[in-house]
Amino acid sequence: MKQSVFTKLLAIATIALFCAFGVMSPVQAKLFKPSEVSTKEVRDKLNAGLTGQYGQDIKSVVESLRFAVQLPADAPNLNQAQTEAKYKINAFAARYRRDKEVGGFRSYTTLRTALNNLGSYYARSTKRVVPQKVRDRVLVELDRVEQALAQGD
Repeated sequence: MKQSVFTKLLAIATIALFCAFGVMSPVQAKLFKPSEVSTKEVRDKLNAGLTGQYGQDIKSVVESLRFAVQLPADAPNLNQAQTEAKYKINAFAARYRRDKEVGGFRSYTTLRTALNNLGSYYARSTKRVVPQKVRDRVLVELDRVEQALAQGD
């Protein structure tokens, strides 16, 4: 019983700290219900499914981005797909931007180029559709990322 109460209080405190320091917006905090969420689940949601293994993480981000930018404007799950992509972008950038080991990989620098192209659209709102010109550029960059990964870079 005491551990359950402690876990709930820890989850609430974690969410409050993340909101206070700008890591998580209050809207994102509504995703977490302290009575139903463990600290492991909070960590998993904040990491957007990224594992810390670079190869798997970059493939996951590429897959999510490719799906989100290829959806038509009238797709019913467009907002959800773009929101998921935005979370993966933020989690990937937070995890790997200071990692000197992966910073020199061609796959990393190419993905960062694609993320920067999408950044202006997803930073403000996930309700807008990415323009065709930007979409084409991002898809080319994602192809290059996959080629670099296949070559081991």
